[in-house]
Amino acid sequence: LQVVDLAVCPCVLAAFQLLQMGYFPSAPLGPTLAVSLQLLSLVRQVFMHMPPNISAWCESLEAYLASMGYKVDTKEGIHRRFSNAYHWYCIL
Repeated sequence: LQVVDLAVCPCVLAAFQLLQMGYFPSAPLGPTLAVSLQLLSLVRQVFMHMPPNISAWCESLEAYLASMGYKVDTKEGIHRRFSNAYHWYCIL
């Protein structure tokens, strides 16, 4: 996990800057989570060989991050934001 500061202006949106850095934003405007394109590719491959379950994936990811000392600070965890990023990654 890392915090990334972006210089956002109307001419270069945050989502575009994140994509250039190899991350897919959870929202087109004001994303609060960006997921590595490599991780999204892995999840897509995993879900091709087993039933897709975003909830279980997110719970596993949060447990893994917690074991490494990271804390997800939002009430809903990463589920909604990761789900949005994964959905649009697959569509686009």
